[in-house]
Amino acid sequence: MKRKSILWISALLLMFGSCSTNDSITESVLLSNVSHTECENHSLRTRANDNPYASRLKLTYNEADQTISGEYINYMLSCDYTDAGIKIEQDADGTLVLNPWNEAEKMVNCVCHINIYFTIRNATKQNYHLVLNRRIATVVEQDGSKHQETWTDYDGYISFKDQNVITIEL
Repeated sequence: MKRKSILWISALLLMFGSCSTNDSITESVLLSNVSHTECENHSLRTRANDNPYASRLKLTYNEADQTISGEYINYMLSCDYTDAGIKIEQDADGTLVLNPWNEAEKMVNCVCHINIYFTIRNATKQNYHLVLNRRIATVVEQDGSKHQETWTDYDGYISFKDQNVITIEL
């Protein structure tokens, strides 16, 4: 039994000793504290150009806590929504993908705006590739061929190196 313990400890030491100083173990970012305001600014559906309530994303970095507090301001949705929020994914290359979502009973001819609040935990970097509202669709051409297209509301890089608050106009 003593020999098995020594072998096990030796294996652990070898495993930990084999990591170089350049190797790092990074934790995935986590989303928490998701909430939203009530429906405001009821209006009939109109073109986006006519919308006086422009959407924007406000992100505040807290280096001490390694968190980013977020606020999606004036997220537009159907006024018969039952719930709303935001999801986060982290692509293999480290890209943060934020996708707002909402559930609605039925389609109605009015919209409202809400603010969605959230916190991103384990934000260990000051620079991120950020994608907001990524949608992927399969497009079928007239000849029957298919391909995928991706649309986003924002796809760019953000840096908290010189400032801790970033606002992105959408």
